[in-house]
Amino acid sequence: MVQARKALDSLWKEEAQLKGRCWGPKGKDNPFSATNITIAIGTELVSISQTDDGQLRIHEFSKTENTSLGERVRKILQEEGLVVED
Repeated sequence: MVQARKALDSLWKEEAQLKGRCWGPKGKDNPFSATNITIAIGTELVSISQTDDGQLRIHEFSKTENTSLGERVRKILQEEGLVVED
């Protein structure tokens, strides 16, 4: 993952509007297990994770609205009295 992060340096430093490293809980059915590198530009987001055998896996996402997960998050935050802005 260190080599991947270095290879993505120009995107990471110069273009990414959102960037981060996060950890997905280890699990056989979790494609995001272990460290993930996440980069977002505009309406697109890419997360890179590493498989058990050391291969990199790229997950690609595009912005969408009115998702069931978004609704669940919104409801939980509203129930806690937190302001939710779209």
